[in-house]
Amino acid sequence: MKSLPPTARLSVLALSLMAAFPASADDQSNIERIEVTDQRQAYRGKFTFLQSPEAMATFDATLIENTGITGLAQVLDMSASVSRQNSLGGLWDSFAIRGFFGDEDVPSGYLVNGFNAGRGFSGPRDVSGVERVEVLKGPKAALFGRGEPGGSINIITKKPTFQSSSEFELTLGSRAHQRVEADINTTFSENTAGRFIAFHHTEDSFRDTIEIEKSGLMASMQFDQSERSTWTYELEYAEQEIPFDRGIIAPNGNFDFMPIERFLGEPGDGPTTTSVQGHQLQWSYKVNDSWQLSSAVAFRQTELDSLSSDADVSFSRQKLYYDGRTLTRQHRQRAYDTDQYVVRFELAGEADLLGFKHNLIMGVDYDRFDFDRDYRVGRAPALKTNPTDAQLYALDVFNPIYGQYTPPTAKPVTVRQQNQWATGLYIQDQIALTEALQVRVGGRFDALKQTIDDKLKSQSVEQSENHFSPQLGVVYQVSDNWSLYSTYGQGYRLNFGIDYQGEAFAPNESESIELGSKWSLLDNNLELSVTYFDSKQTNIIVADVDNPGFQAAIGEASSQGVELDIAGQLPADIEVRFSYAYVDAQVDKDDIDTGLYVSIKKGDDLLNIPENTASLQLSQYYTVAGNTLIAGVGVQYVDERLGQRGTDFYLPSYVTANFFASYQLTERWAVKAQVHNLFDRTHFTNSYTQMWVQPGEPRKVLLSTSYQF
Repeated sequence: MKSLPPTARLSVLALSLMAAFPASADDQSNIERIEVTDQRQAYRGKFTFLQSPEAMATFDATLIENTGITGLAQVLDMSASVSRQNSLGGLWDSFAIRGFFGDEDVPSGYLVNGFNAGRGFSGPRDVSGVERVEVLKGPKAALFGRGEPGGSINIITKKPTFQSSSEFELTLGSRAHQRVEADINTTFSENTAGRFIAFHHTEDSFRDTIEIEKSGLMASMQFDQSERSTWTYELEYAEQEIPFDRGIIAPNGNFDFMPIERFLGEPGDGPTTTSVQGHQLQWSYKVNDSWQLSSAVAFRQTELDSLSSDADVSFSRQKLYYDGRTLTRQHRQRAYDTDQYVVRFELAGEADLLGFKHNLIMGVDYDRFDFDRDYRVGRAPALKTNPTDAQLYALDVFNPIYGQYTPPTAKPVTVRQQNQWATGLYIQDQIALTEALQVRVGGRFDALKQTIDDKLKSQSVEQSENHFSPQLGVVYQVSDNWSLYSTYGQGYRLNFGIDYQGEAFAPNESESIELGSKWSLLDNNLELSVTYFDSKQTNIIVADVDNPGFQAAIGEASSQGVELDIAGQLPADIEVRFSYAYVDAQVDKDDIDTGLYVSIKKGDDLLNIPENTASLQLSQYYTVAGNTLIAGVGVQYVDERLGQRGTDFYLPSYVTANFFASYQLTERWAVKAQVHNLFDRTHFTNSYTQMWVQPGEPRKVLLSTSYQF
C-alpha cells in the first residue's frame, strides 16, 4: 500500500471538517427521528455479567482519557492477565494473555468491533477513536476462529450519535510532547450522522536521538434506514514514524551497565514508517424483538518499511562479550505489506424450543490475509577472522559515535508471499435448563487454506486443513448476585513458514478449561470475578534438531493460574478497577529455541511472563466551586520475568504509579493533568535477550485543555 502524501492527508482532514461544521451549525440535536437501540455485538450475543461463562475486563473511553493514555499497550497494562512481549524495537503491539502470545515475528492480532480486523503491521495502535477496550479471556476460537487459548483483545470504536457536538483538545508535556485531537460529531439528516476524529502527535523520546511522529483519521457514518435497519461505515487511516530501537544491553544481568537513555542503533537509518488504511461496512437488521441479523465486510491494508542497526547476539560475532565495551551490530531491512479481507453474516436471538429457553448465535464468516515479507540482514564476519571495528559495524557503548562506519550489505533472509484463507461456520446455544442453571454448547468448523511462495528457495506450497473447535460451558446462578461457571474450549491458528521437506507446518492447537465465580454487589454497581484457568498449547514452532537450519512444529507449553478482577463504583463516588493474576506458564517439552538456538527445557518459564501481576485504578468525583473535579491514582506491580530463553537472565520486578486529575472550568472548557511513573522508577518492560532490553519510560508530565461546542 502506498501512503498518501502530506497534502492529500491534509485534504482528507479538511474535507471532513468542512463537511462537519456546516451541519454542526444547525441545531439538529432535537430532530424527531427513528433510532435503532439495543443492538447486539457480533459473536457475543446478549448476556448479563452473571449469565456469561467467561471472564472479561473492560476499559472505557472515560478511564482512558482521564489517565492520559494514548496507546493500546498502556491500556492493556491495566489488566493483570496481559503481559508485554517483544515489540520488535517498538514497531508494533505485542502482548500475551494468560501466558500465550502467538507468533513473535508478527504483531499480536486483535478484534475490531467484534471480528478479526486487527492484523498487520500498522504500528502501535493509538486509542484515539476508541470507545472501549475489552480483554476477552479464555478460548474464543469456537466463535472467532483463529486465536490464542488465553483470550482475545476487542477494540470497540466510537460511533456517531444524533446530537451534534465537537471537541478539540491540546496536550503538552515532558520531552516536547505535543498532541492535538479533534472529535466532531454531526447530523446530516434525521436518519444520518457522522463522526470525524483526527489526531497529530509528536514527541522526543527519553531515548537519545529518538523522535516520534504519528497522525491519524477515523471517520464513521451511520444511516438508520428504518426502525429495524441500520448501516455503519468506518474508515481508519494512520501513519507513524518511529525509529527502530532495541533498547539497552544488560550483560550478566547488570541493569546499571549503561544509562537507559543511550541509543545503540544508528540515527542515520531514519525512522521506521508504518501505515494503515482500513474500511468497515456493517449492517444490522432487527428481525423482531428477539432476533437480529448482523453482517459486515472489512478491508485493511498495512505497510512497514524499516532500516535498523542493532546488537548482534551471536557469540561468534559479538565483541562486547569479550572486551565489555565494543558492540558488534547488524544491519537489517524490512519491507512488509499485508492485505486483509473479512466478511461476516450472523443471526442471534432467543427462542423457546422443547420446553427450554435458548439463546442462539449462528453465523458464517470469511477471512483472507495476504502477507508479503521481504527481510534482509547484513552481519559482521566471525571474530576468529580478526575483523576490524569497521567490519564489525561497531559502536562504543560508553562513548557512541554514530555514523562512523558503513553498515554491512544486507542480504536476503526471507522473501516470501504467504496467503491464508479461512471460511467458518459457527453456532452457539446457551440453554436455560432451570431458572438457575444454564448450559452453553457450540462449535465452529473452519475450512482453512494457505499458500506459501518462498522466492529465495523457489518453493511453492499449498496447505489445506479442516478444523473443528468445540466449546462447552455451564453457569449456575446461586443467588441474585452470585454465579458459578465452568468452560472448556479448543483453538487453533495457522503457523507461518515451511519445514525441511518443503511442507507447511501443522496448525498450532490448544485446549483450555476455566472455573470461575462472579458476584454483582452494591446494587449491581460493583462486579467481582475470581477465575482459575488451565491451558495447553501444542505444535509450537521450534528448531528442527534433526535438520539443522530448519524448524518444526513440535513444541509444547502450558499455563495455569488464578485471576481476580474488581470493577465498578464504591460509596462516596469512588470508582475502582483492580486486577490481579497469578500465572504459571512453562515449557512442556525439551526443545531448541528458533531465535537464539539454545536449549529450552521442560519446566522453563515462558519468555516475558510474570508470575504475579497487579493493577489498581482509583478515582473520585468532587464538586469544587460548583464544577466537577475528578482525581485518581493508578498503581501497577509486575513480577520478575524470564528475559532470555535458556538462561537465568530475569528482568527485575517493578512498581509504578500514575496520577491524574480533570477539572471542568466551565460548561465548555476543561483542563487535565497527568503524571506517569510518578516516582520516576527505573523499570524494564520486556526483552528478548540481555542484548535487547526495553526500558520503561521515566516520569512524564502532561497538561491538557479541551473545548466543547
